[in-house]
Order: sequence, then C-alpha cells, then structure tokens
Amino acid sequence: MSRIVLAVRLWAWAVVLRTLKHWVPLGSLVRLVHTHAGRPRSADVARQLEAYMNATARFPARAPANCLERSLSAYRLLCDADASPEVVVGVRRGAATRVEGHVWVTIAGRPLAERPEFLSTFTTVVTYDAAGRQRVPGSAAELAGVHFA
Repeated sequence: MSRIVLAVRLWAWAVVLRTLKHWVPLGSLVRLVHTHAGRPRSADVARQLEAYMNATARFPARAPANCLERSLSAYRLLCDADASPEVVVGVRRGAATRVEGHVWVTIAGRPLAERPEFLSTFTTVVTYDAAGRQRVPGSAAELAGVHFA
C-alpha cells in the first residue's frame, strides 16, 4: 500500500470517527471500524503505518493527533491487513485529581508508534482484540482499587 493511500484511508476514518465518537459508545465504534482481513497478511502495512504515525510533519503528512481517532483508524487498516491488532484503553491520574485517558494500538503486544515509558503511566481498563471482542483486564477486585473521578 502506498503512503498516500494509507494516509487517505487513515484520515477518512478519522474524519468519520471525529463526529461519531460523541454519539456512539466505544464498543460500537470498535465494531464499526473492525473488518475481516481483506488482504493477505502484511507486515509491510504495519511498518508503513508505524512510520506514518511517527511522522511529525504537518497535515496530511502525519497521522491525526487525537488518540481515539488515530488508534481506531489504524486498527481498521491493520485488521484489513490481517495484522491481528488490539485497541487498548488506559487511564491515569493526572494533575489536580483529573483522570486522563489514552487509546493505542498493539500488534502482538507491542505498541504501535507509542513510547513504552509513556504507556507505562496508564492502567489498562479495556482491550479490544483483532475480532472486535472486549476484554477487561484483571478481576473485579483489582478494578475496584481504580478510582475514577
């Protein structure tokens, strides 16, 4: 897939998600963007996507800044390339007792275009696998210790 095609597909989904995320629950958004592999398994797509997502140039030469839009769009492209991605949602305690959230994509447990030291500050709340199925990490007792403000 060329970089231009990849960018157009990523941004097209990001534009759609920019509006829908205010009205549609996360699980439904994941099911909406999920697709069954339409292309043969390709590590090239993952490498190209990661390079594009790491780009720091201006629009359209870089991925969307919003983590939810970027991650769900990337998840769509990676599902289509049969790369077995997962969407991970995490939270952390921010300044002045605020709760901050972040969404990222992993392939085989490795975060795509994210710094591991940054992600280590988040507690995973939910993960969606390559089939769009939701998994909540840990037991209810473990999650009971997480306080949401």
